[in-house]
Amino acid sequence: MRSDRNWWKEKGGTMIKALLPVLLLAGFAGAQVLTIAEAKVDSDNDGKPDLLGQIVTVSGIATCEATLFSTSGVSFYVQDATAGINIYAYEAPPGLAPGDQYLITGEIKQYNGLTELSPASVNDYEFVGSPGVPAPVQLLRNQPVSEPLEGMLLAVGDEALLQWVTVATDPSFAGGGYNFDVWNGQTVIPVRVNGTTDIDVTGVVTGTRLFLKGIGGQYDSEEPYDSGYQLLPRYQSDVEIFNPSVSNNFHLDVAGNPFAPSKGENMSIEYGGPQGVRFNLTVFDRAGRDVAHLAVNSPAGDIFSWDGRDDWNEYLPMGQYVLFLEAAYPDGERLTTTETVVIAAPLE
Repeated sequence: MRSDRNWWKEKGGTMIKALLPVLLLAGFAGAQVLTIAEAKVDSDNDGKPDLLGQIVTVSGIATCEATLFSTSGVSFYVQDATAGINIYAYEAPPGLAPGDQYLITGEIKQYNGLTELSPASVNDYEFVGSPGVPAPVQLLRNQPVSEPLEGMLLAVGDEALLQWVTVATDPSFAGGGYNFDVWNGQTVIPVRVNGTTDIDVTGVVTGTRLFLKGIGGQYDSEEPYDSGYQLLPRYQSDVEIFNPSVSNNFHLDVAGNPFAPSKGENMSIEYGGPQGVRFNLTVFDRAGRDVAHLAVNSPAGDIFSWDGRDDWNEYLPMGQYVLFLEAAYPDGERLTTTETVVIAAPLE
């Protein structure tokens, strides 16, 4: 059986194209095809895949070129509807492209916490089709990169809601690439720009606002391998610099007040101030308790939509709340202002 990805095209028939996945499965001599989540499962939560060292077969769609994350050999990512995984090998089929789907057989391995599938040769790949690169999984505000998202194509910062992320640290060169952190709400997400991607980070400095895309990665050298999660941009277009019009005057503005989060309503919040200050934006209830931290030590102003959730991702009950904005200068001087907001409907 030919594995040439264009074989069905040469035959010129849609029937052959439709039967190709079935023929390929038959060609695996009865091998069980696992979902990627099944191949990566860690049922005892020891930080290691249960199938470590075993040979498995998965079906996945490539989300980047085969050599994008490697200076020698092959390192790329595939995903299905359940999870994503790194493919690490010496070679891959010629012409493998983002959006191509393959059946891949290999050994489950792990490198610094990252689960890998390692095919022994190009014969361990079988082309299925070209459904296209899946849409990235949209991270929510304050959501980190985590184990279930490892290997998946992600979007950090929501362009539809104008919820960007803010660069927290200047890029630093290490290991042939650049590392920097971004604030996703109050959650820090490490970003690793691999030198093999040729992504230019000269415009990325502390306080820059970004919309990011990339693969969920991990680099954790110590057991139990439960940290070190990071975002791995693939292309220059994955690092989109956004320059919103936020006044340098110290201010806190809200729109859509009152609002009903339980009915899907959001409140628009804008804050800003002079360059060089750090912002904290906190929600207090009527008893004076801090229930949500919308910005913590942020180096720049922001415009975003708040869905009325607290620090535990629960909807706040109806009632009055106070948004408290504090801007701190390096010399210790502080500016503060408040806005009263109302959550107008109970949970349903």
